[in-house]
Amino acid sequence: MHARREFLVIGGGIGGLSAALALALRGMPVRVLEKAPEFTEIGYGLQMGPNAYHVMRLLGIAEQVEAQSVHPRALILMDALTDRELTRIATGAAFQARYRFPYIVVHRRDLHGALYAACRTRGEIALMTSKEFTAFTDHGDRVTVTCADGSEYEGRALIAADGLHSCARELLLGDGPPRIAGHFVYRGVVPIDEVRNQSYFDSMVIWCGPDLHFVQYRLRGGTVMNYVATFVSEQFRRGLPGFGGADELLQAFAQTAPAVRDMLGHVGKDKNWILYDREPVPNWTRGNVTLLGDAAHPTLQYLAQGACMAMEDAVVLAAKLERAGADVNSAFLAYQGERYLRTARVQITSRIFGDIMHARGGARDLRNHLMAQRTPDTTWEIDWLYRAIEV
Repeated sequence: MHARREFLVIGGGIGGLSAALALALRGMPVRVLEKAPEFTEIGYGLQMGPNAYHVMRLLGIAEQVEAQSVHPRALILMDALTDRELTRIATGAAFQARYRFPYIVVHRRDLHGALYAACRTRGEIALMTSKEFTAFTDHGDRVTVTCADGSEYEGRALIAADGLHSCARELLLGDGPPRIAGHFVYRGVVPIDEVRNQSYFDSMVIWCGPDLHFVQYRLRGGTVMNYVATFVSEQFRRGLPGFGGADELLQAFAQTAPAVRDMLGHVGKDKNWILYDREPVPNWTRGNVTLLGDAAHPTLQYLAQGACMAMEDAVVLAAKLERAGADVNSAFLAYQGERYLRTARVQITSRIFGDIMHARGGARDLRNHLMAQRTPDTTWEIDWLYRAIEV
């Protein structure tokens, strides 16, 4: 038994490392327990709105992330069937003046790597791998965590950032697995010199079509192009087997414009990601245990805010703990009280934005008509989201 009065964080992903760093910056000791044999991230690109950039500044990693990031000139929405531009949001000087911080895109590994490097410099943080969480016991004045290898760790409290399929959430809330949305994602990253169409080279672009969309933006300082193809599986919708496969992907995109079908060749067909989310819940705390990030409020990708919300959680939670002193439970309750409605709005709005992107028939015609009336400086749809939170 390691008996130390530190905070225990389950999960060494973006949310868990953000929580550890935020606590350490306020002088609180932390032990991070990661089930994998090393601290690393899989995945591809992340879009980081001004609200997330603000958090990176608070965590002291913005400069390191900047070195590998790209600043898109605009966020552009295209019609995937006609390859015509519907609307755009300019992200230049006026946008940055409005929101105080820029909009960037970054590889998930680069963001995670910056967090990991920062955590390693902090004496308050202990980082442990191959520690798969299996159980916790809340003793009232402390929490004990048990791992699959039989080891136990004792701390002041437990912060569970163990992701979408959170074991801690099931022990805490017992509300079952997350909801399968029936949306399937294929991804690819290719060197810039292999990109044939450079029409929207310096922007983040989404081509929207019936039950599908395709995303393109540069990563890693602009040296590679990130591609993301998403479609809503008709086979899943009808309860048929074999849903979400590469054949169904190609069939879904067969109706799109030649330029979109050409870019589809840049995504790998051997692996896909299934999208999940949950209904918002008002409580994810019990005693000296709380949830953070996807463990608390998993969301679909359509606002590009999953990682951003986890990082916001981290800095808000650290501030509440510092102010509450020894009363951990009151800090946890204050944290979830401040985060609940904002994260719930992200969860619900992400579904709505997905429906708008994937509109068909008359709904598609209405979307295109309304989008054509926007100006590049129109940001009311996401104004509530991109404004930096107060900590």
